[in-house]
Amino acid sequence: MNQKAGRQAQAVPAAGRSNKVKRIFILSLALLLLAFGAGCTDSPETNGAETVTPAPVLHYQRGDVSIPINVSEIPVRGFGANATEVIEILLADPRAGALLEDGWKITSVRTNFDYDLRTYVDVEFRRDEQSPSFFIEVDEQEGHTGRGFCNVSFWRGGLYAGPYPEDYHQNWTSTNRFSGYYVFDHHHNERVMMAYNETTIFYLYPSYGTEWFEDVKRSGE
Repeated sequence: MNQKAGRQAQAVPAAGRSNKVKRIFILSLALLLLAFGAGCTDSPETNGAETVTPAPVLHYQRGDVSIPINVSEIPVRGFGANATEVIEILLADPRAGALLEDGWKITSVRTNFDYDLRTYVDVEFRRDEQSPSFFIEVDEQEGHTGRGFCNVSFWRGGLYAGPYPEDYHQNWTSTNRFSGYYVFDHHHNERVMMAYNETTIFYLYPSYGTEWFEDVKRSGE
């Protein structure tokens, strides 16, 4: 009887040690699983950060003139085209060069679609906050530019002309020397600030195309 009781009493510490080993093993396994899970969670964030590619800074170049254009700072409105490709196509157009060299800036790329089949976007230029906008159409699919237009009101005067615009107006002129639009600035005694047609900018106040403009004025046309 006493020997049997002694054997039973000795068995209790052995069972306690076994349970303690099991607890340590389970705790270690849980820590390993937590560490592995944390590593898996962090990996996608690291990989995602590595794939982010910022929009490039493009440059308009002509001779010694170099004008940087940060594509990421240009608002893009209402379309899914590649803004970088659109600006690259645009910079090959002489009208874009004339505007940029005269101090105008690209202020937006947008679609003002009148119908769903239109494949091009409008790139907007402005000289400052008070100036009108000039738009050049860019067809990304075909890789070329289209017509250009200014967004100010048309006004020709006369009995049925309507109210005189407050800031700017434009009208169509057709002579032997020039067929296109003159844009007038009412803030500066109605001076001509631009002369253009759908494909060409002929004059921009104060410095672009001044010889052409003076020749037209001398001819009286």
